Amino acid sequence: MKKIVIFGTGNAGRAIYRTFKDNKEYKIVAFIDNNKDMVGKDYKGISIFSPNEYDKLEFDYIAYGGVWHKQMKTQLKNLGILDEKIKLISEDELIYTSDEREKSVDNIVKKLDEYLQSKNIEYYLEGSSGLYLLRGKSLSYGSDVDIFVLKYDELLILAQELPKIFSDLNIEIVKFQKDDLVRKKNQIDRICITDNSEEKVIIDIGMPDEYGEYLVTNYNNNKFFYIPKWVYEGGFVRMPYKNFYVSMLAKYDDFFTITYGKNYIEVPKSWSESDYGNLVSIDELKQMCKKK
Repeated sequence: MKKIVIFGTGNAGRAIYRTFKDNKEYKIVAFIDNNKDMVGKDYKGISIFSPNEYDKLEFDYIAYGGVWHKQMKTQLKNLGILDEKIKLISEDELIYTSDEREKSVDNIVKKLDEYLQSKNIEYYLEGSSGLYLLRGKSLSYGSDVDIFVLKYDELLILAQELPKIFSDLNIEIVKFQKDDLVRKKNQIDRICITDNSEEKVIIDIGMPDEYGEYLVTNYNNNKFFYIPKWVYEGGFVRMPYKNFYVSMLAKYDDFFTITYGKNYIEVPKSWSESDYGNLVSIDELKQMCKKK
């Protein structure tokens, strides 16, 4: 029996877990993850370590995959791990969702859509969630479903109402711990809906902020995505998904082309921060706005 360590507990890491969990030729002995908040915890009862702690583990190889695989391999090699101890799991081997998780995600998104429509709150699928829709995939393929509204007052309404609408789920109101680019400390950053199933469902509801000629979203506290305001001027469009409809920006082609490039429908073989078309530092963003 081969002992394997999985690199990451995000979307690809969980997909690798699903791929190997029932295979009797393998035993998953640990996860390693760069997310400090995950280290010391467990996923499916399997302990999570920092990559720097790999030498504490007994394994035949470390399994990794997903579109960030080049950076992951570089990190593992820089740690001194030999090539024969590193195994890339190809995209066609990865199991990105399960029937249970797909059903749960669809039910929550449908119920949320019905509520938002009843309150005339406009929203759109953001980032990879929109990509999965356009690629004809289940929304459960992502580690979470990102839904954006455009008004802070609407986030306030949702913070009050969603705990009643989804009384059987967990509703977390995530607030800024310090002033952000536009919003201030203790204002709502996002609303997170989760369930208690083994196949964790996460629905994140947030919003972009107006900054100069752009609407921006925080990427990692040092960099921001920016979209020109004119992209939002076309309003919203309803698009079919399974047995119901969801909302997208009417100018979604412009939105995704700006962020991912004109071939955004195709799944990239690899991805890095430099591949984004609209990711800039705060200083670059400020300079862009000065020029307008």
